[in-house]
Amino acid sequence: MSVGAVDVDVAGEMLALLPERAALWSARRTLIVADWHLGKAAVFGSRGLAIPDGDTARDFDTLRGLITAHAPERLLVLGDLMHAPPRPGDDWPQQLADWLGAFPDLEFVVVAGNHDRVPASALPAGLDARIDWHDNHLDEGPFRFAHEPEAAAGRYVLAGHLHPTRRLVMGADRMRAPAFWFRGDWGVLPAYGGFTGGMNIKPERGDRVFVTGPGAVVEVTGA
Repeated sequence: MSVGAVDVDVAGEMLALLPERAALWSARRTLIVADWHLGKAAVFGSRGLAIPDGDTARDFDTLRGLITAHAPERLLVLGDLMHAPPRPGDDWPQQLADWLGAFPDLEFVVVAGNHDRVPASALPAGLDARIDWHDNHLDEGPFRFAHEPEAAAGRYVLAGHLHPTRRLVMGADRMRAPAFWFRGDWGVLPAYGGFTGGMNIKPERGDRVFVTGPGAVVEVTGA
């Protein structure tokens, strides 16, 4: 397990929740992230908002470190790989292709989200050959991997889409932290992308919530 990670039993399978806002399903050698939103800074820039794009390089570097540390055979993205369909001049498709080129044996799987409005066959930089693209969901073991957290009979759904955060109050201090959120029949990963917003969640009785911070995952269920 990574330093600062927490092991959690989900649907009878152990998942390691990582401070880097990813989950590791060791039994299947699978690293899981959600809501990367590649290209979001460029979309905002095209609308006249000067947004630094340094988060993208950090996202790639962070994943590189996780793959080096844990040696997964598969990287699974639970939707919103991209923020918008790629346009001429966008850098991220080639950046992704170059990054994948450093891991020729890594299986790269995407369950399409609401922002992934083009199929892999329409992506430039030869990405179609590297992406195992699923338009709706992927069922494996006890899980249904999907983008939106909707109950599925006989499956525990792991999803993204909501960008969950938890508001923490400590005396006079207030903060919001990205969170893993688990309910009875579905769980949601925090948004992986560095340039993404968040939704403050309101857990109900029986939910489990784990917030992420630099080098640590901490359970705040009931907080």
